[in-house]
Amino acid sequence: MRLPRNLQAGILGLFVVVSIGAVGFILIGGLEPGDALYATMITISTLGFDEIGGPYDGATRTWVVLVLIAGMGAAIYTATAVVEYGFETVIGSDYRRRRRMTKEITKMHDHIIVCGFGRVGSTAWHALERDNMASIVIERDPDVVEEAIAAGAKVVEGDATKDSVLLEAHADTATAVIAAVASPSDNLVITLSVKSISPGISVAARAVDHETEKKLSLAGASSVVTPELVGGERMAALAIEPALADFLDAVVSNSAIAFRVKRYTVSSRSLAVGKSLAELNLREGTGAMVIGVASVDEDVRINPDPRVPFMPGDVVYGLGSAVDLDKLEALMIAP
Repeated sequence: MRLPRNLQAGILGLFVVVSIGAVGFILIGGLEPGDALYATMITISTLGFDEIGGPYDGATRTWVVLVLIAGMGAAIYTATAVVEYGFETVIGSDYRRRRRMTKEITKMHDHIIVCGFGRVGSTAWHALERDNMASIVIERDPDVVEEAIAAGAKVVEGDATKDSVLLEAHADTATAVIAAVASPSDNLVITLSVKSISPGISVAARAVDHETEKKLSLAGASSVVTPELVGGERMAALAIEPALADFLDAVVSNSAIAFRVKRYTVSSRSLAVGKSLAELNLREGTGAMVIGVASVDEDVRINPDPRVPFMPGDVVYGLGSAVDLDKLEALMIAP
């Protein structure tokens, strides 16, 4: 491991002082090399002094004072550098990592904030990381904060229900917030706080029951998920049809071939306007499948009619790999 520059300079300076001091004792005091080195060392260290070959004359004693001043300065500088190096070695790497992370957070925008790094929050963060989505985690438990940082997350330590903490995570410039803490009331407060900071932001909130779902929706959550209910429904589906497991794993797993579902709004400049699914032949052109379409002020039509043309403002739900969905987005949003 390479030593820091200040420690290298200190060691070099100390070596130079000792060398010059010994030469001076030889030339000025007439000491033998061994005695000259010894006299220099005990002068710098102030461990005691015996005028070897003395008593010294005035010139030699002046040299002793100069060696003492220079040597003590070099020794103190080197000792300080050693202490700093030890501090950096023991805890400095974590300090530097946190400082670098803080600098990166201050520059972030158009990111997603994950509130809570428990089972639900950490799973959500890993999914965002897998899709190369910029994100910031807010977590108040110091031990969990360390786990999140070790996993590679950018973390703001604090209570996500507080506006100051949300602003530290740049909720005012974020595109979405995932409220995934364990407490339903905290998720409700987070939703209200985020909406007060940025009314147009998308909030996906974790609920524990239908009553909480209703409250979160009233608070402004764009979508509400109850992990226990979703997990229970999936388990029931697998119990009824075990063969579904492979299909579901392909859709939601973190493998390289995992499929995603994304939502797009057809723009007025889109090449898809006025054309139907049959005419666009999206499966061949993009690789993605359109599994749902919602016209303005209408519910989502699952497995839409391939003969109905797209209109500006239509909401399209695509299923496919990340690459396939990028191609579908380019077609639906703008040429």
